[in-house]
Amino acid sequence: MTPWLFLMIMLSHRSCEFVSGEQIFGADLSRALPIFAAMPRDMVIGYSPAPGAHRILQFAELKRIGAQYGISVPADSQACFQWKMQSITEDAVRSAIRESLKAPEARVEILAMSKEPAPDGKLSFPQTGLSAAPNTDPSTPVTWRGYAIYDSTRRFSVWARVRVSATMPRVIAAEPLAAGKPVGKDQVRLETCDDFPMRNDTARSLGEVIGRIPRRPVRAGLPVLRSDLTEAFQVERGDTVEVRAVAGAAELELEALAEASGRQGDVISLRNPRSGKLFRARIEGKGRAIVMVGAAGLLARVQ
Repeated sequence: MTPWLFLMIMLSHRSCEFVSGEQIFGADLSRALPIFAAMPRDMVIGYSPAPGAHRILQFAELKRIGAQYGISVPADSQACFQWKMQSITEDAVRSAIRESLKAPEARVEILAMSKEPAPDGKLSFPQTGLSAAPNTDPSTPVTWRGYAIYDSTRRFSVWARVRVSATMPRVIAAEPLAAGKPVGKDQVRLETCDDFPMRNDTARSLGEVIGRIPRRPVRAGLPVLRSDLTEAFQVERGDTVEVRAVAGAAELELEALAEASGRQGDVISLRNPRSGKLFRARIEGKGRAIVMVGAAGLLARVQ
């Protein structure tokens, strides 16, 4: 019989006390061997074993510990310690993945998963553990790495190979969408589909699409992608723009004509229709812009 097999047989006939922290204390030892009940409960005995392993205190070590407190230890004494372990179930994996997705109705098909027991604790599958592109097709298997949290902050790694899908909304072009023209409310509709819950390229609400401008044509019946859209111009070339010119405490308001189109934050050229002067200003919103000048005398630059 090999020493390893002998040890396993011995352990199978000897109960181990469960530890719940990084160190073994006097309280743990007194539970394993009541003769140590008189020693301080917060006395540090040593480090706990790794999850899945055992730590056995043999007679010689127990005798040394007992001698400090006048405790006589029987010659055949041993004390065994281990973490409480649990088997990871498919239901627990599904529940943890749904919690991570904030999608309790998500369908999670488990193809393979961790088989080794994990320390008793909360199971977590954070989205950062997903080894898949956000735009993954729901029929494609993905590997998801997670962990069981034990001892408050320590983590024991687990994994699962899964297919994940959920019924989700998406925006469909009800008619062809032309590039460069704002999308009207009658040009799109909302429908539901089975999709990968973390897919982020598809527009999920009409508010994401209506009023925005397609970068390229979108055919009728196709999903509208966020990457295909850009914000509408707050100022179009030829628009009349309300301009606020500021120089220190001095301000001047005037109307000017936009020489170019732009969005909020863009700096564009405008023309004073009375004097014909060109100047540049930053767009602040729909039909509004601001120009900052160095001194009050320079306000004449826009007049």
